[in-house]
Amino acid sequence: MNRKFFIKVWICLFCFSSTGLFAQAEPNVEAIFRSVVLVRNESYSAENKIEPWKMKSINTEFGSGLVLEGNLILTNAHVIMDSKRIVVRTGFSKKDYVAQVKAIGYDCDLALLSVEDPEFKEETSNLPFADSYPILGSELLVLGFPNGQENLTVEKGSVLRYEKNRYSFSGLDFRNVIKINANIQPGNSGGPAIQNGQVVGLAFQISTLGKDIAYLIPNEIILHFLKDLGDSKYDGFPNLGFTFQSGLPLTLKKAMKIPVSESGIFLNRIYPNSSFSNSLKERDFLTSIDGFAISNEGEVLREGKKEPLIEYIERFQMGTGVLFELYRNGKKFQTSSNLKKNVSLGLYRDSPDDHFIQSGLVFQPISKSFFGFEDGDLDSSLKYHYSYFIQDMLFRFVERDIVLSYIFDDPETSKYKKFKFKVVESINGYVPKDLNDFKKAWKENEKNFIVLKFRGLDQTLVFDSDAIRKINIRTRKRYGAIHEEL
Repeated sequence: MNRKFFIKVWICLFCFSSTGLFAQAEPNVEAIFRSVVLVRNESYSAENKIEPWKMKSINTEFGSGLVLEGNLILTNAHVIMDSKRIVVRTGFSKKDYVAQVKAIGYDCDLALLSVEDPEFKEETSNLPFADSYPILGSELLVLGFPNGQENLTVEKGSVLRYEKNRYSFSGLDFRNVIKINANIQPGNSGGPAIQNGQVVGLAFQISTLGKDIAYLIPNEIILHFLKDLGDSKYDGFPNLGFTFQSGLPLTLKKAMKIPVSESGIFLNRIYPNSSFSNSLKERDFLTSIDGFAISNEGEVLREGKKEPLIEYIERFQMGTGVLFELYRNGKKFQTSSNLKKNVSLGLYRDSPDDHFIQSGLVFQPISKSFFGFEDGDLDSSLKYHYSYFIQDMLFRFVERDIVLSYIFDDPETSKYKKFKFKVVESINGYVPKDLNDFKKAWKENEKNFIVLKFRGLDQTLVFDSDAIRKINIRTRKRYGAIHEEL
């Protein structure tokens, strides 16, 4: 690292200590600097997710990382996604260290890397995590490598508020964040925010609405992620797995034979294969969880404070048991469950590259990739099947919708353009549960006829074995499309 830069930042830190930022303990400035690394990710992915047969390309993305004990590095999931090769570098050395991905948390935008080179430990240091949120209005420092610069940058910021916000990486999860005022740039993602020589959060998002507004993942989320990895496998945050409504309506309580003095919530829908699918039922009236009363608005009354039920659940690890008290059919009793993953939510989090090409048609499982790479032809029905897969219980029919994502130009298939981006309803009368099931059904029927039906369309597509063979030869020759050998 440039010596003048080091001295300048050391003086800056010394000034902050006199104003209270490091009033509790004089920090080891060099240890702070050595706790942050530049992360360079060479990713390998298809240029267009809805044309996955095309040549994949290498892209280089940059971010920052926080060094942990054991030659481990904490960074953001979006920094290392689709990685082909990851290298890290400290601000003190020009040496690149190869890193491996140990775990990715798509639901909290966190990832853990490891470095095997023992020399890495000699070049780096670790910082403790603060055991409480930073005080509102207090100052902090955000360290990182904005825009992939080789020199470490230290940015002064201040704590604006605590809030719950959408984690943009998944586009699905709402979790606690720390909103700060700081000039954060792309490349700062994964870098720590430091106060009193301790980590108070990890930079991960920039506001699109206000200048110099950024967000930190708080320590409670980080520590939940790290504790989850105690068995070397990431399970994720538990989810309610049900919807509910207020327990205020007295007439509804009377109709359900529930004492009007009881507070709680009415369950509207229980999702299958979720934490409580075997213990709770629709129309149950929940009054408490683990002995803590539930308010009419779904808040857990705990230690004199109100906490949303979803936050209470998410504080636990998968497999933790919880106990409910409830009314069912006018009778009060208890039931318990172990928290587990709601598998249906995977639809909204991952971006599978898996695809299947036959007869000049490309089939893919529906995912959020379609909505980032679409070419303007997406219709409302596909958006509906994606957006309301859980809400309208479409998972009752299949585990994952299959979409006809692309049609090659061919004399036989050119008349089928209206089927593009339609959801497969059945193949030869069979409803496939996922893409692998679809492939299996195709193989079982390809020697005779393939009959495809799509949701919302009365017309079917029919191919005989001879037509399939000829179309495959033509599209392979013209477009280089590799058809799966069945």
